[in-house]
Amino acid sequence: MTHALYQYQTNVKVDWVDHNNHMNDAAYNRVFSDATDGWLAYLGLDKDTIENLAYTVFTLENHVMFLKELKVYDQVTVNVSLIDYDEKRLHCFMTLLNKDEVKCATYEVMLMGMDTNKQRPSEFPKKIKTAINDYANIVCDSDSASELGHKIEIKRK
Repeated sequence: MTHALYQYQTNVKVDWVDHNNHMNDAAYNRVFSDATDGWLAYLGLDKDTIENLAYTVFTLENHVMFLKELKVYDQVTVNVSLIDYDEKRLHCFMTLLNKDEVKCATYEVMLMGMDTNKQRPSEFPKKIKTAINDYANIVCDSDSASELGHKIEIKRK
């Protein structure tokens, strides 16, 4: 099975907008979380498969960069790139674009495969591992985004 670049699309909801009249920081995490779930389903790890295999994916760490504000009803697209992976972890980088394809936010995340019966990290099931390998063959991007691996710091002169 060959996979193309996964794209998640949505619009900024009224309840995602804060007192500054733009999308609240928590809503960005919601969008990236939904994009992650959609991408995993695209790879074959949908809700039914999670239940049937007693296997899911947890977020270990993430980092969001806010680059351009979004307003209510703005259309957004999230592109998902796979940076690296092993038998039970996925290092992903997502880019959130507005309707004009301007980069508005980025999301770097480390995901871990989990056996839900044991509540322990576990290798990806064979079917999912194959889908991850296929996706990596076309959408593995090791370090092209300047935001990847960004360190939070106050730069001194």
